Amino acid sequence: MNRLLIAAACAAALSLASTANAAVTISGFGQVVVGTTGDDAEPFPERNFDSDADFKEESLFAVQVSADLNENIDVIAQILARGDKDFEAELAWAYANMRLGDAFKLKIGRQRLGLFRYSDYLDVGYAYPFIRPPVSVYNLGFSNADGLSLSHDAQLGDWYSQAQLFIGGYSGDARFGGVYLDTKLKSLMGASWTMDYSDWLSLRATYYKADVEYVRGTSLDTLEALLTGNGFGALASTLVYDGDAGVFWGVGAQIDRGNVLLVAEFTSTSIDDSLYAPTDGWYLSAGYRFGNVMPLLTIGSKSSDAKLELLDGIPTQNPFYMPILGAVSSQAADEDYAGIGLRWDFMSNVAFKADYTRYRSDIPGVADSDLISAGVVFTF
Repeated sequence: MNRLLIAAACAAALSLASTANAAVTISGFGQVVVGTTGDDAEPFPERNFDSDADFKEESLFAVQVSADLNENIDVIAQILARGDKDFEAELAWAYANMRLGDAFKLKIGRQRLGLFRYSDYLDVGYAYPFIRPPVSVYNLGFSNADGLSLSHDAQLGDWYSQAQLFIGGYSGDARFGGVYLDTKLKSLMGASWTMDYSDWLSLRATYYKADVEYVRGTSLDTLEALLTGNGFGALASTLVYDGDAGVFWGVGAQIDRGNVLLVAEFTSTSIDDSLYAPTDGWYLSAGYRFGNVMPLLTIGSKSSDAKLELLDGIPTQNPFYMPILGAVSSQAADEDYAGIGLRWDFMSNVAFKADYTRYRSDIPGVADSDLISAGVVFTF
């Protein structure tokens, strides 16, 4: 989005808020991260780090503006500039938040989907212990959507419940394997529920579904055109995303007691009637605080079985057999991650993070990689 348009929109919003005598709050966050695979020239999965030191890939800067229009309604907008998009400013969030009594809230507009434990502050590196959320789970490609959500908060004895329902859709860029693809989801709906016990245990479950209208920008586009143009339209429809039903669900837990931190999540993603292979991912992370320093160990895995049954009925001598086999096989994954990290809170709103992550794949032809990264995260 054009920077001048964003600036004009923010100025107009602040002007309206001022006219309405609203309380306006401006805050922000950011991070500067450098990463390299060292002497290993192979790129790291879901990221574009290679043997050269890269300061742009995971660096970002954001400003958030919120205005209380009255005691029941506030509006929030977040402008985000990512290094992997050449720091082009984008309007990440823009929604109205309405309080409906003491327990219910209604959000309308572009907002964050409650897909993961760290979804609400996914871009705020200061808010979580790792240098990046584990890519074995955090690889869905997008995190925001347009629509409305209804949330409910309740105190149930020693448990605190937070439940949310969402309905809407998404159209825009989604990042897959380090590349942004034009993506559209229709009839996107789902729910998430978090239960916190006392101040040390948190349990979470989430379920979302959508019709995947299209994902454009890969070699699959060319294959679809060739198949359709040569009388294999039905097969092309089976491979591509043309309104196919997609499902995402996950569970997670966190124990944060004393100096000990344990976090784990498991997610599963599937898209029917497409070449996308059902994918499961999980991670387990353990940390221990020594004052304002926390070392952290993380392990994780991602696996998916290619839908080779899509080749049933296609003769091996068919000229399209090998391209289809390549497209289908590319969806297979058998990946393991193991990492050690460090977080040092050396100021009240600034922290230093460092990480070494080892990636290994059991899929023939997929290169292993190691990533070394460090950075400073901050809020203001």
